[in-house]
Amino acid sequence: MKLFEVDNDVRKRALQLFDRTEESFDDDVQAIKKWLHTQKHLPEIMEDAKIRNFLLLNKCSVENTKQKIDMYYTIRSLLPDWYEHCNPKLPFIKDYMNVSYTVVHPKLVEDMYRVTFVGVKKPHVTSPLTTALLFFNIYEMRLKEDCLIGDILVFDMNNAAMDDLLKFTPLHLKKTLTVYKNIFCLRAKRVLFLNSIRYLDNILAILKHLIKPKIFQRIEVHQDSEVLKEIFPPDQLPKDYGGNGPSLEELNDGLREKFDEYQNRFDQLDQLRVDESLRPEKLNNDEVLGFHGNFKKLNVD
Repeated sequence: MKLFEVDNDVRKRALQLFDRTEESFDDDVQAIKKWLHTQKHLPEIMEDAKIRNFLLLNKCSVENTKQKIDMYYTIRSLLPDWYEHCNPKLPFIKDYMNVSYTVVHPKLVEDMYRVTFVGVKKPHVTSPLTTALLFFNIYEMRLKEDCLIGDILVFDMNNAAMDDLLKFTPLHLKKTLTVYKNIFCLRAKRVLFLNSIRYLDNILAILKHLIKPKIFQRIEVHQDSEVLKEIFPPDQLPKDYGGNGPSLEELNDGLREKFDEYQNRFDQLDQLRVDESLRPEKLNNDEVLGFHGNFKKLNVD
């Protein structure tokens, strides 16, 4: 299957959202490419398709896009405990894909939004770190092929146990949200928790302190999965939820194939690092991470 289906009408509507024409949008892309050639600390000149998506993520603000592209490369050095062990070919990631789902639906919903499903096949196997790594690896491919206007995130609690939720500590949630916000702008249209279980309120209480109120208000908690029938037509709704669309297992298989297709890129990313000695202005770590020092030194009550 084609994992990221996008037609030309979607791309045209995306430009209209930000009052851009094809010509003015291309001008913005070329302006950023020209800027990239002056940033000797960055390890490569980004492809046009990725620049376009970064522009869309940043509502076509050229200056904000520059910051996010810089951080796309810089974060890999700031968080080595994540980015030195995130290649999808690694055995622990492949093993985790056998017991969990972090998958995207190939069809955009509500015209422009991509749905990501997150869940486990059985209790006691959840790994918040590996889930986050899979999410960011998926985004790497979406930067090249998708049209990044916004996301609908679906967290299915079915099969999850209490200890699965307890693994989502304040430290992990802070870390994940910081990367998501500083690179991908936290463009979440809706966040759905399905088949809710105990302790979810504790997770939501932590999130309330970590994200902006307007984003927190987009979180929905449901006791079942019926809300998905409002999002997907029957022919697209995954079989797992009573529809005729691709099952989560089929989407998982499609993701494995997509990772194989992009393996050279992931191997390249293992080597790509910024050269801080060539950075025009010294990086302020406090501004990047939101607090002094690094995540390993963060004390959380």
